[in-house]
Amino acid sequence: MKKLYSILPLLVMSFFVLAQENLVPNSTFQELEKKVKEEGQIELAKPWISPTLAKADLYTKSTKNGLVTTPENAYGEEKPMAGDNYAGFLAYSYKNKEPRSYLQVQLSQQLEAGKTYCITFHVSLADLSKFATNYIGAAITKNAISANNTDVLKVESQIVSKKLTTYEQQYYWTPICGVYKASGGEEFLTIGNFTPDEKLQLGKVKRPRGFTNPQLPDAYYFVDNVSVIETSTPNECDCDSDPAMKNAEVVNRNFSSDKNPAANKIEIIGSDGSPSGVKDAEGEVKALTDLNDITIIFVAKSYSIDGNVKKIDEIIAYLKANPNAKISLIGHIDKSEKEIDKLDGKRVGAVYKYIVSKGIKADRLNREVKSDEEPVDVKDPMKNMRVEIIEEVGLD
Repeated sequence: MKKLYSILPLLVMSFFVLAQENLVPNSTFQELEKKVKEEGQIELAKPWISPTLAKADLYTKSTKNGLVTTPENAYGEEKPMAGDNYAGFLAYSYKNKEPRSYLQVQLSQQLEAGKTYCITFHVSLADLSKFATNYIGAAITKNAISANNTDVLKVESQIVSKKLTTYEQQYYWTPICGVYKASGGEEFLTIGNFTPDEKLQLGKVKRPRGFTNPQLPDAYYFVDNVSVIETSTPNECDCDSDPAMKNAEVVNRNFSSDKNPAANKIEIIGSDGSPSGVKDAEGEVKALTDLNDITIIFVAKSYSIDGNVKKIDEIIAYLKANPNAKISLIGHIDKSEKEIDKLDGKRVGAVYKYIVSKGIKADRLNREVKSDEEPVDVKDPMKNMRVEIIEEVGLD
């Protein structure tokens, strides 16, 4: 017996796309001067450099050195957001056993006084990092930052997450963005962690299934797709907003057993109108009774599942509670996304990898792609940016 459901991965940020020029040259690290042969060669993706003696890394599909290849490398596995390359830097090391690294680029032109810019970059925690940290940021300066040592750079990072979240997401790219009002003359962007260890919030991360190499006592991040774009609508430059909160409502319960302050609580409602991330008394995600009417929306031209994790965790709980259930993941795009190569497959892959990382056997998940063949709504393109699920119940 087959049941057809759709997963329309949840909108997690106001996707910021403007026609203005991106002032970051070589923003996805695709242009290389020479072949990458070893770690620490970020300078081959000019004009990117490392401002300290601790060198940032450059990863590419075209190298013969397995330590710095894509998608698989010394730190795990991650697919580039576009093309074949991305960079990597060390944001934290336990007891400072290894120095932090940074990457820096000179913008294509100076920022103009009084103008507002949206600054965005994307990070993914490496699979073999034992720790995750917050305060990953970007510093905007008039002069190049340079230090002839491996110390923590002591500069103010203007662009950090408003929530100061711990970046522990693996397998997909988490955006970090913010609005910057220029004083005039700024022309250097530096990415890394500028905050002393004692002020950091750290989290321990379990090694994902499928990896046998030991974890490293650090927080290492891949970085890709960096942009500095002038904006006249700064409110749209927001990676931290949760669209589900727009539907949040105070739930007033009048049951006689609920005579306590906790009875009046905020319930976060998903885009489909259902509570998101429901947990039981022990804090575990409750298994769904079925997968009816689950809808999660992807961001336009993106395959990141950031913000969809709670919803997918409910599906994982369902699969664990129903060990004979199998699922087919069917990827779709809207016709407006056709220029993004294999986006439907990347969306399926992001959901697939996360589910497998949580202990669901890969042979219970089938993957298909349908491109823009079956649009759900021509008037609302976002509804077409989805992954559908076909569940086969009762099969071994």
